[in-house]
Amino acid sequence: MADKLDWLNKHLTLIRYVTLNDAVDKEGYKIRPDLAEHFVGVRDAEEMAFKFARLGDYKSACELLAYIAHRRAGVWWVYRCVLSLLEELGRNPAVDRDIADIAASFETTVPDFAKVELPQVPPEVNQRLDSALADAKAKLAEAQSKIDPEMRQYVRDAVEVAFQEFKRVHGIHPMDLLKKAVERCKEDPYKIDPNSPLFVEAEKLKSQIQAARKDAVDTIKAVIPPKVPEHEKKMRDNALSAVYRWIAVPDEPNSKACLDIGNECPDTPAGLLSLSAFWAFGNLMPGGDQTVPTPPGLAANGLSQTLLMCALHKGGTRKVKERYEHYFNLGVDVVSGKDNWEDSLASGSAPHETVPANGSSANGAPANGVPANGYERWNPKNPGI
Repeated sequence: MADKLDWLNKHLTLIRYVTLNDAVDKEGYKIRPDLAEHFVGVRDAEEMAFKFARLGDYKSACELLAYIAHRRAGVWWVYRCVLSLLEELGRNPAVDRDIADIAASFETTVPDFAKVELPQVPPEVNQRLDSALADAKAKLAEAQSKIDPEMRQYVRDAVEVAFQEFKRVHGIHPMDLLKKAVERCKEDPYKIDPNSPLFVEAEKLKSQIQAARKDAVDTIKAVIPPKVPEHEKKMRDNALSAVYRWIAVPDEPNSKACLDIGNECPDTPAGLLSLSAFWAFGNLMPGGDQTVPTPPGLAANGLSQTLLMCALHKGGTRKVKERYEHYFNLGVDVVSGKDNWEDSLASGSAPHETVPANGSSANGAPANGVPANGYERWNPKNPGI
């Protein structure tokens, strides 16, 4: 079920760009040609985001919001979205399919809905047929009894003379021919020879395909290491801890930590979010002698792509559109100032430490031993980055 539209009548305060022109010129936001008509007559970026939401295009609304939000608030927003995905997976974990199971069998299977059963003749119909046949036999016997016996014998003899002539010419008595025809009707008219060359070649082809499939699976497994759930969870927790530290204190050391950890798992939502936090810091060379500014739109695009990874993730309880709607609602809460990280900083526990994931929950201890007082409290009047 779609989330409640609680973004109505809210005003976005934590945004970097008020107008669409600024978002395009300064942050590199791209207006897709297929959506251009919706931008006609709209100048305000906030208004455009809500317009997308009213149209039900929450994906476009989230993308625009990622480009106009304050970077620190944007990272917190997507951090909350990743936690939302983890909560979903806690209720309905994703199941990975072993590549070795792909095309493992060539046996065709017919689904239940496509199976056709032969129609069964109702017992009462068979009873009526048997009764009609018995009645016909009785009437035949009655009719034959009324024929003169000598005439009947004369007819039988004449028929037999004709049958014998048929046998002389064709080498078989007509009655024997009829019996043979009946026996043939009982046989399968499409008897298949299992030793046919066609089947022999088909088996050879199957063997070749299976050998090629096994070689392909072995090659893939040789270059792509198998997933280790415990290691993946550790990498995810490390990335989320680095992101949370950056949100609390978006300084150079925490940005460098986000870069290092994000590079270890960039193909996961948490890893890409960690890289996005590094890009949001604004300096691609932390610790260097000079600042190398982050290209416009890099951080925003990273946040947008992290949302896409979350929306498309296997498992969970929401569909893609429902997730985007939920993420947009979370974003409005963050950018309007309703949701921030102050409560979690006060409690001394990062939100990701207590979110159930894959049926289990964390023990609530600060990630990697970082004490609660190591975080800077957030001032809504000075959101920072």
